[in-house]
Amino acid sequence: MVENHFHSSLPAGKTVKKCIVIGLDGARCDSAFNFKGVEESAVSILSASGGLYVATAGGDGKLLHTQPTKTAPGWTTLLTGKWANAHHVWYNGIIKLVHPKTFLTGLVQDGSAKSASFKCIWPWHVQKAYSTYRLESIYTKVLKLSVKWETYPEQNTLQAAILAEAADPKGADIIFSIYERPDEAGHAYGYSNDVPEYVESVRLCDKDAYDIIKTIEARESYNTEDWLIIMTSDHGGQDKDHGNLSEDCRFIFIASNKEIAVHG
Repeated sequence: MVENHFHSSLPAGKTVKKCIVIGLDGARCDSAFNFKGVEESAVSILSASGGLYVATAGGDGKLLHTQPTKTAPGWTTLLTGKWANAHHVWYNGIIKLVHPKTFLTGLVQDGSAKSASFKCIWPWHVQKAYSTYRLESIYTKVLKLSVKWETYPEQNTLQAAILAEAADPKGADIIFSIYERPDEAGHAYGYSNDVPEYVESVRLCDKDAYDIIKTIEARESYNTEDWLIIMTSDHGGQDKDHGNLSEDCRFIFIASNKEIAVHG
């Protein structure tokens, strides 16, 4: 989706491609239904403009494309467009090789985007010795590609950084951010729409995403920018955990301001 967006022609009156992916770690597919009819909701805005879609985080049903519904495999699949049999991140704590590259690195390297930014809280994405994107982050630094890999201590500082980047006309062309609230609530209280703490965690992320969208729309340069805005998740959950291939763990949602091709 993101690669197609940047490789496609600019619409009339637009001068530059932009994209933000807002990730909700551990948000089950059915959690999106909590925002139906909610006025100040990112999911509602995006689904009304482009669509709300069901996707799978544990593979497409083919044996070689099956992967655990864990954090690292889930986000790596979203960032590369490949299943674990191609990117080899089968579990948390596995370092992804440079190839296949994330679309952050690939689109900056091929000149489709000038810059990209990865913003997260979970240190195992970049900070740790065995972080998923440690090798790719080194690769981008060595080649002096304008790709930032940033980790923040908690949700408020992460949100402030995303808002600042979203408001800045000179900010990154591609922003990929990950909220942790749903996964934290799921592990603590349970992954279910019947669990108030879990529902509230997803609602707070949706409200933060709504503020980001409104910040983007307030940019002076907004009318000349062709934005792709996506909200999605890496996996769902069952009881207080995830990793298996149950429907609760496997099914996620994708909300987008642009219609996307549906497969399957």
